[in-house]
Amino acid sequence: MRQNIYDDETFYTLYDQMREEKKHLSANDLIEIPTIRSMLPDLNGKRILELGCGYGDSCAYFSEKGAKYILGTDISSHMIDIAKIKHKSTNCKFQVLAMEDISTIHDKFDIIVSSLAFHYVEDFEKLLQDIYKLLKDDGLLIFSQEHPIGTGTILNDACHNSDNITLADKRYYLVSDYNINGKRIVDWNNCKVVKYHRNFNYIINTLQGCNFQIEDILEPTPTKEVIEKRPDYKNQLDKPFFLFIKARKIKH
Repeated sequence: MRQNIYDDETFYTLYDQMREEKKHLSANDLIEIPTIRSMLPDLNGKRILELGCGYGDSCAYFSEKGAKYILGTDISSHMIDIAKIKHKSTNCKFQVLAMEDISTIHDKFDIIVSSLAFHYVEDFEKLLQDIYKLLKDDGLLIFSQEHPIGTGTILNDACHNSDNITLADKRYYLVSDYNINGKRIVDWNNCKVVKYHRNFNYIINTLQGCNFQIEDILEPTPTKEVIEKRPDYKNQLDKPFFLFIKARKIKH
């Protein structure tokens, strides 16, 4: 199933508003973006593909760091239109393209990057196979996704109507259905959003089965400086928001 929720006007109006209201204070700004950038190698002269590039801000960052060529793809024409306007002076190109269709790209890249997008794709194995073909020999895949601890629980009305429990200043979360991989439907910005849960076992074994050598796995916790800005993020010490993986293409 291909879901293009970011072209739904109801969704993207609220999403754009949320991004603006939480600018520099969101989990993306404080944790996700700094972490994935810390995993990047020297970008000077590199050819980079970003899957799910959104508004193109990371593509522009890659350009600033010396990348030779950057292609940003996203299923959302709304986001790509904005990316083309915001970053037209860079050496970035942007294309409306679903991750399920990246096999139509006839090019090779040193690095493929994706931030918080893989959990929208149903067929993880095919995605990795397509990425493998687009990478040069010894190329890198660096991606983040929602943490499997967070995506596992199959929510029902009772779950939606119950709050997480706080005892002795510690937050306790509902975690269930972790080893049941597959579709999850969540309410977000007045829309039903489809995501796909995969446990660690499946993620790691599928990467290795698709001939990727894992070089780094991160489950970042907030720094003291982040907690000073967002005290509620201390709860990520108990339940991380994100999972980051760096993997290298190996010959088979």
